[in-house]
Amino acid sequence: MANIKPFFAYRPDREKAADIAALPYDVYSREEACKVVEKNPNSFLAIDRAETQFSAAVDIYDERVYAKAHEILWKWIQEGRFVHEEKACYYIYEQLLNGKSQKGLLPVHPLMIT
Repeated sequence: MANIKPFFAYRPDREKAADIAALPYDVYSREEACKVVEKNPNSFLAIDRAETQFSAAVDIYDERVYAKAHEILWKWIQEGRFVHEEKACYYIYEQLLNGKSQKGLLPVHPLMIT
């Protein structure tokens, strides 16, 4: 049986959360993601779809894209856009789509399960 552990999450600062919030990365084409980030550079899409920081000539799987996502995330943490929880927690979520509900526990990550 798995032993799921609480963890200390990074989350958007409450005052900045509305600007940072974004739909899931996979609902956007590259072009759509670029338009969203151009309109709102504070959108999490700037990290989630870091190819928006490059010309279309750069492949979305290029190592520079992953490095840029890392760079932006840590910059935003240092700037206080994200805060580190002081208490280890379990995170429960619910997704609703077409009248159906799916609930889960975050994260499902090998480091959190022993």
